[in-house]
Amino acid sequence: MDNFDHPEKTLWLRLWQPFFNMSIYGKFTLVLVSFLLGYLVLGLHTYLFLETIRDQLRQLPVDQELLAVTMQTIASHVTQGAVLVTLIMIALSLTSFLCIRLLVSFLDHMIRSLQSLRNTEDACSIGEQSSLIPVISQDKIGTVATLVNEVTSDIRNISLFRRTIEADETTEEVYKRLAYVFKERLGLKTFVIWEVRAKDESIEAVYTWPQDLETESCVMSNANLCRAKRTGDVVSSSGNPNICPIFPLGEMMTHSCVPMVVSGRVLGVVQFLSLYVDCPEREKALRLNLKRAGQYLKEALPVLHAKRLAGNLQEMATKDSMTGLSNRRFLENNINQLIASLKRRKSQMGILMCDLDFFKKVNDEYGHDVGDQVLKTLAIILQNSVRSSDIVIRYGGEEFLILLLDCEENMVGDVAEKIRKAVEKQVFRAETGSLHKTISVGTSLFPNDTEAFWEGVKFADIALYKAKESGRNKVIKFEKALWDSKEY
Repeated sequence: MDNFDHPEKTLWLRLWQPFFNMSIYGKFTLVLVSFLLGYLVLGLHTYLFLETIRDQLRQLPVDQELLAVTMQTIASHVTQGAVLVTLIMIALSLTSFLCIRLLVSFLDHMIRSLQSLRNTEDACSIGEQSSLIPVISQDKIGTVATLVNEVTSDIRNISLFRRTIEADETTEEVYKRLAYVFKERLGLKTFVIWEVRAKDESIEAVYTWPQDLETESCVMSNANLCRAKRTGDVVSSSGNPNICPIFPLGEMMTHSCVPMVVSGRVLGVVQFLSLYVDCPEREKALRLNLKRAGQYLKEALPVLHAKRLAGNLQEMATKDSMTGLSNRRFLENNINQLIASLKRRKSQMGILMCDLDFFKKVNDEYGHDVGDQVLKTLAIILQNSVRSSDIVIRYGGEEFLILLLDCEENMVGDVAEKIRKAVEKQVFRAETGSLHKTISVGTSLFPNDTEAFWEGVKFADIALYKAKESGRNKVIKFEKALWDSKEY
């Protein structure tokens, strides 16, 4: 809506409305013609003044020769004045037209840039469709050009950032790109990115810069200890010392905690840290950079939320809900990558197939709740018996598969025996008392026993069957004598 159509416009603005409605060239022509007419009127006034003087001189009793010279001088002055006025009018017209033309060209360039911002479907192509506006002066026109260029660049950079993170696979990659923007583009060199875990509402630092800041950052046993997470509002200690009682560096630094809110839920918090700033200029620059950081966060939040949801769905699909262990689908999705990595290192992998002995009796005699608790306890025993780099999988029912990465041949039997003894000693709790269980384990070594992974799993299963058949509560290593078929 035009400002001059506002009901509160004054009579003065109404009178000037036709002028405001004219084009720039129309305004220029009107002003120039008015100025030239005024100049002509001034010149005409001077000419008439000189003619009046000439008439009065003719009536004076003076020497005719002197009078003729004077008249000639006045005529020459009138002629020169007319020529001078004409040249000045031409010069003024040309110079003012060139200035207006340059200004119009500048405005046309600005309009094209702004239209591209408004009309381009893919904001990432803004820079391709419109070049930056040339800064032709250091006055307000130059200031406007600079601001439009900065806005265009910011929108282009933010759009490119959004498109880039949409192609990333994990939230960790998105956090790294955010960190790069904070450090390299915005000059925010000290920050911590906190993420709220959906499972237990805990909060942990997922990215810290500089890295040694992690040991000095906030310690929170619960996410709600964070004021920004709890309130969903930006929390800053600038002007509010000790606003956050858990911030450990309050004597040295100020902090601004920006919550990452999506659909009313706080996904995490970005904590920006800075030394105390006494200079107003630096304080203003810091606030501006924090505002720009918020714009990048605003673009990243929907992407982070979508990737977290996708990650949760992937985890649900590849995790056993009861024991928390990986399931068979996880193995199927990742085994090729594991094998390729193993071959690059020219290493070996131990395969353990574990099965509780007489587990069906637990369900029959104590109920499925006790049976589930036994399996949960067994999962803990298995995880505690191997390294963090090894993989424990609930293969099905009471059957568990363990992959020992980068292990020696004798290590396979040692780990299997360690598991057997741990289960044998474990006292499983039930409402009616306690019970003891045993476990049978079959092992194979990949690629020593076979170069096909799934055949190696089959061989470990054959060894397990042999352990069951020969009395249970045993560890049996696969040998070729146990399997003479060419198919599996």
